[in-house]
Amino acid sequence: METLKKTNLFWDVDQDGLDPDKHGIFIVKRILEKGDIDDIGWAMKSYGREFVVDVFQKNIGKFNVKSNNFWCLYFNLDKSQCILKQSTKKQSPFWQR
Repeated sequence: METLKKTNLFWDVDQDGLDPDKHGIFIVKRILEKGDIDDIGWAMKSYGREFVVDVFQKNIGKFNVKSNNFWCLYFNLDKSQCILKQSTKKQSPFWQR
């Protein structure tokens, strides 16, 4: 696997301890959230398109709306898979009148 370039995407972790083989899901999620075209190119080359799409699909609700829409279009996914569902949790009594 090609070496992960040192990048400011991983400012909050020890980059020397970041292993692309062991931490693939974390790396791809961060690239999908904050990466640029070079970063996504590296992820696709290193992990394969299927892995990157799978990481996206398993984390759809964790990205912002613009990112969800962009990656949904980029990966040519059915739009219904990318719609963020509203929470169905019951409202807290604290907020009730």
